[in-house]
Amino acid sequence: VLYRREGSPAVAFRDDFTDVKAGKYYSDAVIWAKDEGIVNGVTETTFEPGGNITREQLATMLARFSERCLVSVPERADLSGYPDSDQIHSYAKDALAWANEANLIKGMSDGTLSPRGNATREQFATILKRFDDTFNLVYNDPVPISQYTEQEYPLVENADVYVAVDGDDSNPGTFDAPIATFAHAIERVREIKAEKTAGDIVVAFKAGDYGPLSVSLTAEDAGTADQRIIYCAYGDGDVVFDNGVTVALDEFVPIDQSDEYLFLEDNYGKIKKTDARGRLENYTIFDLVLSDKGEMTVARFPNKYTDGTDQLIQAGRGVDDHHVLIYQPIMKRRFPKYHTPDGLHLYGFITLGWYKDLLETDGWEVDSETGDYIFYLPHPDSGRGAGIRLEEGFAYLYYQMAIVNVSEELDCTNEFWYDRNTDTLYAFEPDCDYNFVGGGDMITMDHADYISFVGLTLKNSKERMINASHSHDVTVDRCTVTGSASNSAVLFTDCEMERDFNITVKNSEFSFTSAYCVEVCFGGTLGSGRHGGKMIGELLDTGGGVLIDNNLFYKSSLVVGNTGAVQVDASGPVVTHNVFKECCWCGLDYSGTFNMLAAYNVFDRTCMNGDDTGALNTWYSTDYCGNVVRNNIFMNISGGTNGAFGLYLDDVVGTQVVSNLFYNTGIPSMNNGICKYNTFCDNITVNPAWDEGVGCRYKTGGTEAVNAAMAESDDPSVLTSVGEYGRWRGVLEFYYAHPEMMERLSAMWPGYFDITLDVTRWQEDEFCANNSLVITGNREFNYTGAAPVYDEAIREHSVIENNLAYPVSENPMFINPTLGDYRFRDGVTEIPDIEFEKIGRY
Repeated sequence: VLYRREGSPAVAFRDDFTDVKAGKYYSDAVIWAKDEGIVNGVTETTFEPGGNITREQLATMLARFSERCLVSVPERADLSGYPDSDQIHSYAKDALAWANEANLIKGMSDGTLSPRGNATREQFATILKRFDDTFNLVYNDPVPISQYTEQEYPLVENADVYVAVDGDDSNPGTFDAPIATFAHAIERVREIKAEKTAGDIVVAFKAGDYGPLSVSLTAEDAGTADQRIIYCAYGDGDVVFDNGVTVALDEFVPIDQSDEYLFLEDNYGKIKKTDARGRLENYTIFDLVLSDKGEMTVARFPNKYTDGTDQLIQAGRGVDDHHVLIYQPIMKRRFPKYHTPDGLHLYGFITLGWYKDLLETDGWEVDSETGDYIFYLPHPDSGRGAGIRLEEGFAYLYYQMAIVNVSEELDCTNEFWYDRNTDTLYAFEPDCDYNFVGGGDMITMDHADYISFVGLTLKNSKERMINASHSHDVTVDRCTVTGSASNSAVLFTDCEMERDFNITVKNSEFSFTSAYCVEVCFGGTLGSGRHGGKMIGELLDTGGGVLIDNNLFYKSSLVVGNTGAVQVDASGPVVTHNVFKECCWCGLDYSGTFNMLAAYNVFDRTCMNGDDTGALNTWYSTDYCGNVVRNNIFMNISGGTNGAFGLYLDDVVGTQVVSNLFYNTGIPSMNNGICKYNTFCDNITVNPAWDEGVGCRYKTGGTEAVNAAMAESDDPSVLTSVGEYGRWRGVLEFYYAHPEMMERLSAMWPGYFDITLDVTRWQEDEFCANNSLVITGNREFNYTGAAPVYDEAIREHSVIENNLAYPVSENPMFINPTLGDYRFRDGVTEIPDIEFEKIGRY
């Protein structure tokens, strides 16, 4: 419970306890708890995972956990009044006195303390509830964040076209005689454009469910600067375009005796079914991924690493990118239980989900002599691959696959299994609706300018909800977008650089997307970074006008790794007052972006399944600079084994990180590779969750990589394989070929080109890759009171002044941040300019 409360941080399994095996649902929690000093085991080598927990053991674990979080109760209760106080083990005496004083563990009805008595489930829940109420350590909002108030859509008067679900496309489209479809509304707009010379053209949709949507907007459907085309909602309720099929919770009934042979006997009473005939035949199991509870699961093998089947995944390390080792004895024991191969599918596995890139088997056979299972798998180059024999030992499977979707594995709440033979959908303890996502883009735009979407709900599309290319001056306002299953929900791309983009996404809510919620990606190639780089609109005095403001981004990048809630790859975007919450990878990815303002945003519990990423993130690329990150809150950031950070900087130039609060994050500010002329001022870091106990580290990894390569060879050509050198080389060579751009950039960001292609001179002051950082006025409250870490090259070439660090327990700024009290203490004068009251949605 405490492990989950801390966000289930990644740990490396060890066999410290002989009775704790790898792959159990509790294995990682046990190792985490031992590392944190919360448990020691019942002996040096055993943990007794199946044993009952005593009241004194529970008190001891909570006391140790609280000490880890620097929360303490100064007094200890006198337990001598309890008749069985002499029964308390010595190791638990102080902890039980602490828990009693804190009113967590009280006496029994007979007046005893019962230290060695087992804690019942109801006692356990009550004690934890008291603990949480008393010591609200995590997931508390650290400051008064501004709250968003949802606005009602007013009745649209004098619209040019009215649409209603009970309308008819033969109607004229008036309020009293509305038409019925979006497609016909587009036709009516074309007719009106020919007649109406000025003023916006408004298409008003009455609340209702308009079913599947697939429309295209072209240049013929575009508006102008003086005549926008507005598609909006009116009336009570939501205007919904649902591209999928919803199977409602109330449709499910208990299974009967005829179904029981499909499932394990222990699960009979917990499984329900519904007849999906006529609705799901055109869908794949992969489509059934989203609901109002979030990402859906399928009956899977392995099931959360149970039965020791974690070897299915772990054994794949060190092979290559296309194979994973399968531990055959376990699979061979389990396969005979599968009643039909028709229900067996192959899904890719990555750290963030249980499926990726659906691949069904192209057939399987059983060797009549050995009983081995032979799978014929899709091959990336030649279609059907060679047979993979599941025999004793190990074998290879393509694409890092895990075998899932079998009825016998139906044993987790909301987990489902679809039997194609009978068109029956089964679910384990269902408590929500199930949504099949439909195929194809919902709204496609090509050269369709000056169009607004206001107050619409778009949901359940396997592809994109809005796919806009070569389209300028597009607005998404007060919309709800949920349930995109394979691509970014809303994509803007390929705008012409000769004019401003003017893309606006505001006041909207995005949720349950497989990749990005919103992706804004423009321009031509500039450098050689991870995203290729984009043409700088500033150099052409155009290419700006991207506004992403006052949105909620919730549960993004559920399926596709290395994505975030938002990607902006443009010039001069403004990203403000958004809330990024529970995003699997990063919240905002701004690789390839120049002159961005990211301010007043909240990043809460992002990077949950991300690895080597940040809530606000840049990737390996030198083709962006001049960005400003200020007055944001980063809290409860955690991720994979390589780290998840509040702010991740890689190879950036001229970035200002000013007046941000980092609370319960990984490393909030990280320079990795070749960073120049960045500023870190007046930021506050509280409770950094990093092994070294400090919140910030400023590194010189790029220089070190080059030096290491040079040390191994006298041949400068080896440097072409060093990523940092290659990225800078690509950027500089481009600029050398475009001196007018180089001159403009040098004026905008002095020092940007103070670097040389001769990497042997990188240690010289003039060209030092990590020079001219300004790190001043930052405040850090960590577990040890240790100061931030600066590599030597950073110290030598940067301005580092007035940065203070304190133990959290001696915090001189806030009254008690560990208990969520972020009021400033009386007498605090050097308060960083963090405008708490403005941060978050309006």
